[in-house]
Amino acid sequence: MISRKKKRILRSVFSICCAVTIASMNTSVYAAPSSKELESKTSQLQGELNSLNSELASLSNELDTTSSQIETLAADVEKAKLDLAAAQLNEQAQYDSMKTRIKFMYEGGSISLLEVLFSSENMTDFLNKAEYVTSISEYDRSMLDELRTIRDDIEQKQIGLEEQQEELSELKEELTEKQETLNSKISSTSGQLADYSAQLERAKAAEAALAAAQNNKVSGSVGGNDGNGGGSSTGPVIEANTSDVALLAAIIQCEAGGNTEGMLAVATVILNRVSSPLFPNSISGVVYQSGQFSPTWNGSLNNVLANGATQSAYSVAQAALGGSRHSAVSGCLYFNAAWTGKPGINVGGNVFW
Repeated sequence: MISRKKKRILRSVFSICCAVTIASMNTSVYAAPSSKELESKTSQLQGELNSLNSELASLSNELDTTSSQIETLAADVEKAKLDLAAAQLNEQAQYDSMKTRIKFMYEGGSISLLEVLFSSENMTDFLNKAEYVTSISEYDRSMLDELRTIRDDIEQKQIGLEEQQEELSELKEELTEKQETLNSKISSTSGQLADYSAQLERAKAAEAALAAAQNNKVSGSVGGNDGNGGGSSTGPVIEANTSDVALLAAIIQCEAGGNTEGMLAVATVILNRVSSPLFPNSISGVVYQSGQFSPTWNGSLNNVLANGATQSAYSVAQAALGGSRHSAVSGCLYFNAAWTGKPGINVGGNVFW
């Protein structure tokens, strides 16, 4: 069996661990940003998102224009290819015609040429025929030169169009990459904005509850009679900050679910403890007191704090801090789940004593 001394040591170690855990949990509660900070961050993110969306719209227009230009250039390149093929065919046809004429004129070698020349009636006729032959040769040469020039021009045009097409294709790739990057940034910024907006709503709800509690705007009435002799009574107003409101709302939601009477009863016990010399004199001290509230160690409280309590939980916490108490349990300091079978006053699934 373990000696008493060892038991005392184990209890001390356990108490220290619990104290460290409570301290760290308290830190996370009080580290929550204020609504002003959240509003500033939300406004900043909204501005960034608007700027990114504007940039994306401009980029999308540029991308559409570039795509349209690429399509136009593709059609121009295709036409240039056809024009070049036509010019080459024309050049070849002209060359074939020239060869046919040369062959006809010079077929048989110099005899045929001499026949043409000696068939002339006189010198004038001879010179005219010689000039005619020369003119045909010059015409053919000129036509071939012209056709080559046309072909070369079309080739250069095609090359230029293909280079422009390649440049635009590279530009389109760059724009597409930028568009993907912007979409990723927009998605990330939208997610952050949604997260901060949700935090802002929770912070505003908690601060509104705190302000109402501090100004004692609650008449001391929450819900009606639950059939167990319950109802509302008035207790002392508890001074609290935003974190206290959030913590009280979260713990009563964990312990009583959505039952308004049950939440007010749990809040009454917690605030009774705050006022009692037998317990810590703060909401966080009572809630995180070792071995008292199971949501503080089973993770459910942290989940509610992370997501924010319901509006009804905030309202009940506000009412309780403002002085509202559940009359049936106004003198109680303890409660357990009703299924445990413990005797007591049953309110909202818990028994109080």
